[in-house]
Amino acid sequence: MISWYSLFFALIAYTLLSCGFVLMKKGISWIGHKGKKDRIYYRNLFTWIGGFIVLNSYIIPNAIALKNLEPHIVSSFAAWGVVVLVFLSKAVLKEQLFRSDYIYTMLIFISITLLNLYEQPKDQITVNSTAFVVLSLFPLLVMAFMLTKWISKKLKAILFAGISGLSTGMIIVSIKALVTLSGFRIGSYFSSLYFYVYLFFSLAAFVTLQISYKLGPMMRVGPVQYGAAIVYPVLCSYSVFGNKLTFIQIASLFLLIFGTIRILKKH
Repeated sequence: MISWYSLFFALIAYTLLSCGFVLMKKGISWIGHKGKKDRIYYRNLFTWIGGFIVLNSYIIPNAIALKNLEPHIVSSFAAWGVVVLVFLSKAVLKEQLFRSDYIYTMLIFISITLLNLYEQPKDQITVNSTAFVVLSLFPLLVMAFMLTKWISKKLKAILFAGISGLSTGMIIVSIKALVTLSGFRIGSYFSSLYFYVYLFFSLAAFVTLQISYKLGPMMRVGPVQYGAAIVYPVLCSYSVFGNKLTFIQIASLFLLIFGTIRILKKH
């Protein structure tokens, strides 16, 4: 049975996340600012701070959604985040909007709907800690590879965005593990490995995203970050929580990824 209450909070979470991303991108020029700290500097600074607050507030509705929804369902709303990102980039950052963006927006909506309609609820959720640890190492390996190889500025921006997306996926998986094992008893989180993994990847997602913003435009790095944030929790959901997807759900995820990539390529 679909938990409309939880779906609503997932929608709110990724709307807040996209709003935060756009505000931080708009004000990011305060980082590395040279010269006098004038009115423009402080305007950018406070815009960035506002975006930072909005972005981090997404964790509250996200945790509420994850109490009743699986990671691959919640992460699918990252595609909705791409839609919000595209239209806010047009309104706030004055980036170009294409007719195809509307088409892929509809494709994303259809995909998310099918993914939820064909979800098969589990009677009991278990957490495979070994699989969790192994999958948490992958973003670190990507980072190590990137730091040991010479790559172009454009590719570096995309890879940093990808690492941010992988880290965001691990945030979702960590929160799911926490609420599965401890519910909303926040005091018990401090004795859990999953809480500290969550904190680490929260920092990693934030730092790598800021670097990607400095290296490339929003409409290049944004969809890459969201795409990785959609795909990785699917793998984690299967390996860590033992969730199985139907053929229609797998097809829906491919459509989500396709829509995200098409938006990326167009921009």
